[in-house]
Amino acid sequence: MKKILKKVFPVVLLKKAHLQYNTLRINTIDRVLFPEKQFADQDFVIKQDDYPFRITPVRKDHLDARLQHQISLYENWTQDEYLLVYDQECIIEPKYGWAMSADKQLIYPSLGFSRVSYLPKPSTQIRKMQLDKLPAHEVLVSLRDTGEENYYHFYNDVLAKLFFLEEKLQLPYETPLLIAEALYKKSFFQYFLQHPYLKNRTWVIQKENEYIRSKKTYFCKPLTHTASYYERIRQMVQPQDLAPAGSGQRRIFITRSPKRLRFIENSAEIEAICQAEGFEVVDFDTMTLAQQAHMLSESRYVLGIHGAGLVNMMFRGSQPMGLLEIFPPGEYYPFHYMLMAAQHGYQYDSLIGEPSQNKYSGGFYVKPEEFRQRMHALLTQV
Repeated sequence: MKKILKKVFPVVLLKKAHLQYNTLRINTIDRVLFPEKQFADQDFVIKQDDYPFRITPVRKDHLDARLQHQISLYENWTQDEYLLVYDQECIIEPKYGWAMSADKQLIYPSLGFSRVSYLPKPSTQIRKMQLDKLPAHEVLVSLRDTGEENYYHFYNDVLAKLFFLEEKLQLPYETPLLIAEALYKKSFFQYFLQHPYLKNRTWVIQKENEYIRSKKTYFCKPLTHTASYYERIRQMVQPQDLAPAGSGQRRIFITRSPKRLRFIENSAEIEAICQAEGFEVVDFDTMTLAQQAHMLSESRYVLGIHGAGLVNMMFRGSQPMGLLEIFPPGEYYPFHYMLMAAQHGYQYDSLIGEPSQNKYSGGFYVKPEEFRQRMHALLTQV
């Protein structure tokens, strides 16, 4: 059915329809099918909130007024950090990583962003599973997370959990770690798996249709965008995949194929402007993680459409970088890379594109003259 719908309707329209459907379902039928397991604050080893944009202030005076307004809101926005050691039996479903208690209640702390409107609840099959019919794991750390197959989320929401648990609990190295089979098969995961920090761990690989039973489970969520964790990830990259300190003056423009959403419709025009200033045009979808890491470690200036590839700025380390992030038009502009750039001390600017004339193309238009001005402003900053 999904394949048929994709052939008939634009992907952008299907995504909007799914979000509306899922939001409605969460607020109605899911409340009956998946009652929430209640936890008191004292049930958590750690439970606290903090202000990411106060921990790392983001300069905003030079940005578009829409972004300035949004950052002002972010400065009063809190994000939670928690660690729950659930010492009763639960079952973890395969598709999203939701955990359910033995008395058929959904454990919201099992996923770091469990309350977002785009995340579906598990299949009702989980309610039919009998715990005593499944082999039991005595203890597990669940590294399952929303977006786990995307390397941005792998860095920020999966690996970060392991660092967090190590810091807060001195978690024994041999403690079994639960991940999805889909993540395990990703080339970026296999790349990092070669590092001694991960290589000899006890991995529990949850297959596509496998329900997992655990008697004691660690669920956690560290604060988003922790600078020290980015440095740890950088140190896990193979030495030959990072440029030597003090080297690298490349200029790159990270584009996206029209086969994907969030692409620039007049890309040929924008790419010509970039090439005239010595920028290489690259598509990270065609490159390995090692190639991306090496390229970003050598790049003094980076222009790019908002997307996971920009997270690789971390591989530049403490060397200077100027970043121009290009957003499609919308009501919300993700904060990830403006915050990350501030943490690394990089120059940051952004540009918001214009709506496409083709409403459901998934692309957007960038004004050439505005792009040229933003690019030159970045290049002339000291």
